[in-house]
Amino acid sequence: MRTYHKKGDTLAVAHARRKMNFPRFFKEVDRVAAGLYALGVRKGDIVIHTLPNILQSVVVTYALSRIGAIASMIHPLLSVDEFAAAVKKQNPKVVFLSDINSRKFSPKCGGAKRVICPYLVYGYIGLPRAKEFVPNESDGSEIAFYMHSGGTFGEPKTIKLSARTANAMAGNLLCYLDDKFNENNRMLAALPMFHAFGLCVGVHAAMCSNMAAILVPRFKVKAVTKAIARYKVTTVIAVPRMISKLLAYPKFSGKGISSLQDVYVGGDSVSDELVHSFDKRMKECGADGMLSPGYGLTETASVCVLTHRGDFVSGSVGNPINGVDARIVDENMNELPVGEIGELIISGDQTMDGYLDGNQEEDDKVFVWLDGKRFVRTGDLCKKDSEGRLYFMGRRKRLIKISGMNVFPYEIERVARELPFISECVAIEYRVKGKPFIKLLIEGSVTEAQKKEVIAHISRRMSHWNTPSAVECVAEFPRTRISKIDVKKLEEQFGG
Repeated sequence: MRTYHKKGDTLAVAHARRKMNFPRFFKEVDRVAAGLYALGVRKGDIVIHTLPNILQSVVVTYALSRIGAIASMIHPLLSVDEFAAAVKKQNPKVVFLSDINSRKFSPKCGGAKRVICPYLVYGYIGLPRAKEFVPNESDGSEIAFYMHSGGTFGEPKTIKLSARTANAMAGNLLCYLDDKFNENNRMLAALPMFHAFGLCVGVHAAMCSNMAAILVPRFKVKAVTKAIARYKVTTVIAVPRMISKLLAYPKFSGKGISSLQDVYVGGDSVSDELVHSFDKRMKECGADGMLSPGYGLTETASVCVLTHRGDFVSGSVGNPINGVDARIVDENMNELPVGEIGELIISGDQTMDGYLDGNQEEDDKVFVWLDGKRFVRTGDLCKKDSEGRLYFMGRRKRLIKISGMNVFPYEIERVARELPFISECVAIEYRVKGKPFIKLLIEGSVTEAQKKEVIAHISRRMSHWNTPSAVECVAEFPRTRISKIDVKKLEEQFGG
């Protein structure tokens, strides 16, 4: 990866019509670092960061790194009780709030000092004006971020990422993409920074390569479409739900989006239909844009597998990026041959340092050593083809046994979405007198004839163990805070 020199007129970050070039950005980073130092923040101290994607959010993140403090990245719209629990557990020196959440969170900050960042005006209320601080000088091995995730085995975890890990992910990804980005590119940073994909790719990898990060605090199709047109955005990271919403918006078309080139989608299943529909829309408006599915998790600082531009293969999430060793193993951690399904494990310099408050038992559960390398168990089932492409088959915890046979809900969903009247669906297990069956839940409404067509289509394309015994419509699927389908809630409600 080459070194990207920051020129004086190069745009670093923007939100709406407010912009910062790199010289001003670095000046603001040092100013905020000095203010934090005046508040008593030192190397290794924890600072809670609850800001949406606004200019202050990016400046604060790098200012904390500048003095070696830990940024605990927390959803700005948590419940009061969830926020209070995080403060109690982490005992932060400072909490950054926005004027959106300050009223409800302020009483729960304990002994931490508060800094309020206005949403519509650039500023820091409660941050001293200071000039002096001691810069952090290290090899980057200290913890830089606390990221909050479901954990590889579905249990909520706080994940520790070092600066070295975040830098490694950015470098591995950019090299995998042929180091092609520069100051002429613009990254749409609509994924929140409390999400590893949003922080490590949408902001950090972008700025490392001189791409400006175009911040969108809240995903709304109108605002996103305007931001793409205003800044001539070339690069987008998103979850599938975002792309579906954009394609359904009539004004997401024409010259306004013709600057788009690369769209990387992960965080949830990406259907063939979504890829083809997006690429078709790009051609219609004369754009060069293409959608590339990928895979990652917070434990690997987000992206670790990605489809090369134009190399999409149905069902595949791509190849491991540079520096990543991805293996498919059985329950005894023996590597499986091409085509066989097993658990995906990941090794490389971009893997996490561990879980906050983790112990040896937790480490033994998530880490495994093979051939002198430390691998992270993902808890995801995958397979490889002869070209090394990975195919995501679903969460290990979602595996269903029917008559002793392994049934993969993800594959049922993928086949069901081949039908034009299905956009979102979820396959779950339900039981009748203790016997397991498959139920397919469809978002929206379909006719009784279409329900029968779904069952017939799956029956033709898959073994009878995969064929749903029931099809049920759900007006709207529940979603997680980052727009993933909340499968656990659906299983609780409709599993029976």
